Amino acid sequence: MRVLLHPILQSEGRYVFDGLSQLLSRDGDHGQDVVLWETRDSTDGKWRTAEVVYTCRHPHQIYLEGIPREPSQLSRRYRGFIAIDDVMFKTADQCPGHCTFDGGLCDWTNEQQDDFDWTLGRGSQNPATGPIMDRASYTHGGSSGGYAFIDSSFPRRSGDRARLSSREFSSTKGDSPLCMRFWTHMYGNGIGTLRVIVHDVEDDQDRVIWSLSGEAGNAWYQGQVPISSFTAFKIVFEGEVGKNNLGDIAIDDLSFAPGACPSAPQTAAGLSGDCTFEIDECGWANVGPASRTDEMDWERRLGSNARTAISDHTIGSPTGNFMTLSGLSVQRAGDRAWMTSPSFNGSSKPRCISFWYYMHEPFIDTSGPSLGGLKVYTKPAPSASSNNDLAYHQPKMTPIWRLYNQQAPVWKYAQAKFMEAEPVQIVFEGIHGSSRANGFVGIDDIAFFEGDCTTMPESAYVNEGECSFEKDMCNWKNTSSDLVYRWQLATITRRPANLPDKTFGAPVGYAYFDIFSQNPQGPPVRLVSMVPATGDRMCFSFWYAGFGAGESTVLRVLTAEPKSPDSDSSDDDEGTQVWKLTAANLNTQSPIWRPAQVSMDGSNPMRIILEGQANNGGFAIDDISFHPGECTSKLNLKLHLVH
Repeated sequence: MRVLLHPILQSEGRYVFDGLSQLLSRDGDHGQDVVLWETRDSTDGKWRTAEVVYTCRHPHQIYLEGIPREPSQLSRRYRGFIAIDDVMFKTADQCPGHCTFDGGLCDWTNEQQDDFDWTLGRGSQNPATGPIMDRASYTHGGSSGGYAFIDSSFPRRSGDRARLSSREFSSTKGDSPLCMRFWTHMYGNGIGTLRVIVHDVEDDQDRVIWSLSGEAGNAWYQGQVPISSFTAFKIVFEGEVGKNNLGDIAIDDLSFAPGACPSAPQTAAGLSGDCTFEIDECGWANVGPASRTDEMDWERRLGSNARTAISDHTIGSPTGNFMTLSGLSVQRAGDRAWMTSPSFNGSSKPRCISFWYYMHEPFIDTSGPSLGGLKVYTKPAPSASSNNDLAYHQPKMTPIWRLYNQQAPVWKYAQAKFMEAEPVQIVFEGIHGSSRANGFVGIDDIAFFEGDCTTMPESAYVNEGECSFEKDMCNWKNTSSDLVYRWQLATITRRPANLPDKTFGAPVGYAYFDIFSQNPQGPPVRLVSMVPATGDRMCFSFWYAGFGAGESTVLRVLTAEPKSPDSDSSDDDEGTQVWKLTAANLNTQSPIWRPAQVSMDGSNPMRIILEGQANNGGFAIDDISFHPGECTSKLNLKLHLVH
């Protein structure tokens, strides 16, 4: 039988309920409860479909059980709800790919061009290899059901392969990868290799996405792997005979769920970048000590060892592991930690990284949130002959995702797209805020999949021109050759009117110009950045603060066409003004941060120019960002728009 239900775990405003929803079967004859399906993850207000295939030989009942968090957990303080709808029972063949193997191979078929076939079993006849019962019976007891296995006995030879193929699946959309879960039994002295393969139906090509070799003990273990494809595809389980005839490999209880998941166990993921962090860091590493440009490290930590005990995302327990920023030494606001992935081959197709993040600041100061930040970048992978230290060659890092400060006291899902033709690495950057002593930033369950995905959450969208000026000017270029009259980063010893940073409330972490000149107009100073095309309208936003003599202090935003490398034109060419502000009506003696934004045409690449002019004063800017779509321009304080 098949159970189809649509569970929803939804946040109400800023209140989040992160409980546990379960589907259980109660055997009427034996009174035993069996958990068929469960989830702990919020769906962010969207309905999700869940499918469960199960077998029960006795009269039974189905229970839908919602379990709240423990009273001691932070998320228990926030409201929310669990809802279900459209519960239906159908035959198992209407759940593509799902199979318990209790009554056959379901919609899986043996291929004809391999060496032998997968067969059904209900208990091995050889005590030295194979399972003695199926997975459900092994876990819950009762009479034995079925499973699929490769029989390695005579006449099989080492290297023989059997391929079990699914029905054809439609291509997965950019935001619709699948998580396939299954159970494996690999017991015997001659165990070979079990592979999971995505077969491209159009190109007739195989792509190995999961592989495990060697004996794993006389027990069933769960595996999982993200499934995605740009074209129609089939999934193939390939079993390969090992060194002798004690090499039966079995699989059972195949199921599919929407969304990506990290490959497990970690030994089957190789250097794919997928990681649950339960065993180790899976090839992810901190920047080496040689010429490093970050100031602290990421560390793998038990949830029970955090300042406030929290559960990890993988197993939902304080005994689980995740990555968080090191707390071994005192950091300053803006200090960073970089963690780099293994190297990935370049590709002409877009790929996505998904992960779960935890960003919570239980006590927020009157000056505002100051937890810190989390960013994701791509960077060129080092060549085999180069030093693998991230900071050694100062490679260009391209931002693809970012969030700042307080988000929620629960694990939240994130994803971002990247597409690089050359070998590439992914970099996670954690940024220390000004009062992170009472907060926490963590990441868990990293997974990669093919697809043209959208940024999640939408607020984490990032453009190459974005900058918070914590340590540098990012991709913004100071075009002034004058060492005095120019944009510069605030420092402890040189900053206007003791203005704090907007991002974290730190003493520094923004850019400014401060000009004193006998010329009534003052020399113009410019910051310029190239911004790639976004395909449609976009909203350019930033924060500003004015100081000094207001009448002559001006800040403008201009746009200009991209310059070719061979162009003789200067970055000081006029450009087209789209925004202008004079500081005449600002309280420049006690400057405060104010927001500004303006819509722009993002259909083509362009240069954005921030131009300042003054003879006794200046402007500070911070937190430059871009967002898809139109925005209403701020019209306060003598703000003049030029269309």
